[in-house]
Amino acid sequence: MSRTDSPDPLRLNRYLARAGLGSRRGVEEYIRAGRVTVNGTVRREPGCRIEPQSDRVALDGKVVRLPPAWRTYAFHKPAGVVSTLKPQGEQAGLAAFRARAGLPAALVPVGRLDAETTGLLLWTDDGLLAQALLRPASGVEKTYEVRLDGNLTPQARERLEGGVLLLDGRRCRPLRAEPLQPGARRRWRLRLHEGRKRQIRRMFALLGRRVLSLHRTAVGPVRLGRLRPGDFRRLRESEVASLRRAAGL
Repeated sequence: MSRTDSPDPLRLNRYLARAGLGSRRGVEEYIRAGRVTVNGTVRREPGCRIEPQSDRVALDGKVVRLPPAWRTYAFHKPAGVVSTLKPQGEQAGLAAFRARAGLPAALVPVGRLDAETTGLLLWTDDGLLAQALLRPASGVEKTYEVRLDGNLTPQARERLEGGVLLLDGRRCRPLRAEPLQPGARRRWRLRLHEGRKRQIRRMFALLGRRVLSLHRTAVGPVRLGRLRPGDFRRLRESEVASLRRAAGL
């Protein structure tokens, strides 16, 4: 997706976030600490407006520029891979896949899947999009396919969908659970609007069921499709636009 070439000014915090330096709240700490200059002058007001085409913005003396185009990719995360760039113990990390695909270091994964969960993981160098997708309030729908160690009873399904299960003292949001095949009660498609740590596995544990496999097939309007494990696919501009709308941008 091409960056905005409009002459309209941007707030300083938005500019830094779009450049991939962190969330707007995170970059505001840099600004208030006096680490950011505009045309050589320290600016401590996150809301001050700058001209992206002409103003020179720097963090700790290093010029910060918007990329000529933001890129967003779909990635098929294999099993046994942690959702961090560096390996953890014997488990592979994600940086090796990025390097193998020849993609720039500015691309980072958005969110996490636990090591044994497979499927769609988005990557982007658009800091604003990444932060929007990670905000709990954005409520972007995520779709998973799950295989259980036993049948899910109608009563358990009602509890799962009804938003009554408690994790860490808070209720889970209501979700939709659909059998992958008519009459099947061990294989389900879940559509939910939150993503707490190991949430799906923990919800089913509360219902007396163990998750044997978990696979994410979609994030908002973006689908994994036939992408092979370990491969990347750059999203089309129409997909990025739909994803941004889903994230409230």
